[in-house]
Amino acid sequence: MVRIIEAQGALLDEAEKLIKKVFPWMDLSEQITFWAYRRRSKSFVCVLMRLCGVSSLSTIWVAVNDNGDVCGTTGFYTTPKDKTEASWLSWFCVDPKQRGLGIGKILLNFSIDKARESNKRFLRLYTSDDPNEAAAQGLYEKHGFKIIKKKKYISHTILYRELILSRRSLRQGLVFNTLYQNTYE
Repeated sequence: MVRIIEAQGALLDEAEKLIKKVFPWMDLSEQITFWAYRRRSKSFVCVLMRLCGVSSLSTIWVAVNDNGDVCGTTGFYTTPKDKTEASWLSWFCVDPKQRGLGIGKILLNFSIDKARESNKRFLRLYTSDDPNEAAAQGLYEKHGFKIIKKKKYISHTILYRELILSRRSLRQGLVFNTLYQNTYE
């Protein structure tokens, strides 16, 4: 069983280590995320993040197993271009040693429910065609995330995905939260 809780203090440090392990190829704007997250209330950090294409950083959550180990992460951010209509999924990952246990499904359901609470129309994410992300691609497909754009590079392709958060799906999310609340906490 896993609990999903806000990443603070030592848990935030562990989340950062996990993310660096799972995403070793981060660009500069991605590399400064945790530095900025820890200082997000400071105005100069907000300006810096806007220069990197981020309007706001939301909470980062971690999935913690019964041993107290961080076994997955998730969070949100918004961009200036679509901040009124979409939340972007950030740092969604599961520790490679913990994959195949349903943690990704729990984290993604949690993330979708949180996105619905924000009253945004879309939940968006970007990922890649890296073979290490193949299981995540299947999970995104099963949850209704559609590929809306592809950006090809020499070594890989970035896939942009989107989930429509309709009123109907909001009602389903509230039912899910009610029925499975103990899965999260």
